[in-house]
Amino acid sequence: LYQPARARLAAVAHLLAGGVGETAMNEGLKGLGRHLWRRRGMVFLGLLGVVGADVAQLFVPMVVKGAVDGLSQQVATPSSLTRAGLMLVGLAAASFVAKVWWRHFLMSASRLAEVEIRNAILEKALALSTRQHQETRIGEFLALATNDVDSIKQALAFGLLALFDSLFFSAMTVSAMLWLDWRLTLWAVLPLPVLGLVMGLALRRIYHLYDGVQASFEQLTEKVRESIQGMRVLRAAVAAEGDSRDFERLNQQYFTLNMDYVRTDATFRPLIMVFAGSSTAVLLLIGGARVVEGLTTVGTFAAFTTYLAQLTWPMIAAGWMFVLIQRGAVSMNRVENLLALPEETPLPVIEHDFRGQLEVRNLTFTYPKADQPTLYDVSFTLPAGHSLGIVGEVGAGKTTLLLLLNRFFEPPAGTIFLDGIDITTMNLAQLRAQFSWVSQEAFLFSDTIEANLRLAAPDAPFAELEAACRRAAVHQEILAFPKGYQTLLGERGISLSGGQRQRLCLARALLKDCPAFLLDDTLSAVDHQTEHQILESWRQGPPRTRLIISHRLSAVSELETVLVLTHGRVVDQGPHRELISRPGLYRDLYRLQNLEGAQHG
Repeated sequence: LYQPARARLAAVAHLLAGGVGETAMNEGLKGLGRHLWRRRGMVFLGLLGVVGADVAQLFVPMVVKGAVDGLSQQVATPSSLTRAGLMLVGLAAASFVAKVWWRHFLMSASRLAEVEIRNAILEKALALSTRQHQETRIGEFLALATNDVDSIKQALAFGLLALFDSLFFSAMTVSAMLWLDWRLTLWAVLPLPVLGLVMGLALRRIYHLYDGVQASFEQLTEKVRESIQGMRVLRAAVAAEGDSRDFERLNQQYFTLNMDYVRTDATFRPLIMVFAGSSTAVLLLIGGARVVEGLTTVGTFAAFTTYLAQLTWPMIAAGWMFVLIQRGAVSMNRVENLLALPEETPLPVIEHDFRGQLEVRNLTFTYPKADQPTLYDVSFTLPAGHSLGIVGEVGAGKTTLLLLLNRFFEPPAGTIFLDGIDITTMNLAQLRAQFSWVSQEAFLFSDTIEANLRLAAPDAPFAELEAACRRAAVHQEILAFPKGYQTLLGERGISLSGGQRQRLCLARALLKDCPAFLLDDTLSAVDHQTEHQILESWRQGPPRTRLIISHRLSAVSELETVLVLTHGRVVDQGPHRELISRPGLYRDLYRLQNLEGAQHG
């Protein structure tokens, strides 16, 4: 199950051993740039605020210089010192307003990008084919929509801020220092080129380490999802302990990779302070000597000290910025890899009033990566408004047939027709609009009963919802709940019984206005009396094409035709009475189920 992520981690290890992911990083940086460009107005206004805050800070050392020179030369007066103090307060207030300004615009831009990317991930997940979903684990979607999107948001907001601030503020600060004393400035910034070399080496490693951390997080997320969904199975099989060991192994792997990342980051950041301290030491040594020699005033030295202290922030910001942008580039590249997965070009909508006639001609189908076909030369015709049952042993290919009718997997061209039209030539949304399909899973969302029903008919009057629930024999049970149709269901409808979930999904299907129903063992969890009640209400309803798969023959016994599948082949077909009158699989199943019914009273 986790082999793909292991392969990714192995690739990361290879990169750390000498490979370089410049292409992936560049693509990620381009993706970040595209999101900034879309919100260039907000970004521009935000950066204006950064400029305002930086300019206010640049004047602080100048005010300090004037005050200190006045004191050292004994020309300062209470009024001049008061003016200096008020100027410092004014500069602080201006810096405060500018920082509130840039936070509003830059944070808003990053939040809008966050919303857009999350929406794009969900839309892509919904648009992917069944085959692509089989190759992309749910844990990957969750990791992308949480950790990766958060890293992108941080890069777009604080990463951009730190990049611009470190470049602009450091350039302006160094310019001011050069204006005050260019010789002393050259000595003070002497350690900085070495810092750039160290940062370049460290950040390549950080990029690849973070990619490995994110791949490991995918594994961990997928394992948590799988364990929670399979909790009942694990408990029933007394396998929870083994599953916990698997989780502990993945958790330890995630911890180890994270610690590698943290150690690299923890080493990198203090190095910045070392170089900042080196610059201060040079200033004290050279600048102090120049003050003693009378080449520099005490006020200039004080301003230099303040400027150099202010330069520490751009150094730290540069390191922080590079880490944020590296992480954002990794995450942006991962998101764009998902969004770049190919989608089918929608076919044009066909102008046709569909009646629901289904025809399958010599259908043979093999799943991707499978060795043997699941269906062999299947053929049948289901006229509009008529009914067909499909029965067979487990693995006979019954559900596969419904998946192909809905084109969750692509059938061969010229094998399945709706009203004489090859479904592979139809617009996918138009095709699925003709079917009301209830799968084996009986999936319900964590919402109210009414909201779940309205997925099929958002604008249907409430009376129609009640009528559909009556036909599905679930209306009275809904009314028995304290909040009736406003009852909030748990995740996947866990607060309902299996039979209630199936009948609620059936009611939802009945609400959809379409010519054909496709039911995949939808009544397996209801008793025979309720099953009979539901089927009888269907017979009395408006005529629609019905294709019903069931392992219980009682669900198909009243249908016009029954198809018997074995190992993907049609071995018999005909009305129920005809099939039980002759030897074959259908009669064997009929006798077996009658015997089981008698034994259970």
